[in-house]
Amino acid sequence: MAKTASTAAAKKGNVNDWLEEYVEVKLFKDGKDYRDDVFVSVNGESCLIKRGEPVKIKRKFALVLEQSERQDAHTEAMTAARAEEWSGARI
Repeated sequence: MAKTASTAAAKKGNVNDWLEEYVEVKLFKDGKDYRDDVFVSVNGESCLIKRGEPVKIKRKFALVLEQSERQDAHTEAMTAARAEEWSGARI
């Protein structure tokens, strides 16, 4: 999603405008691990995002959240793969 829209915006010459647009996000909230607000910073500009309710933030912050989520999923998959490798290893 972001790559296609970013490419289209770049062709029009308004990438900065696109990144500054507000988008709605809703961050997961529970009573334990995911209860605190989330701090996001991009090039010296920051925001604190409230969990559990829809909020509007600049697209550049939403993209950072998306990237972080992808990295977490990748890390989890790598950890599971390595654990599986090592569980079958003999010492």
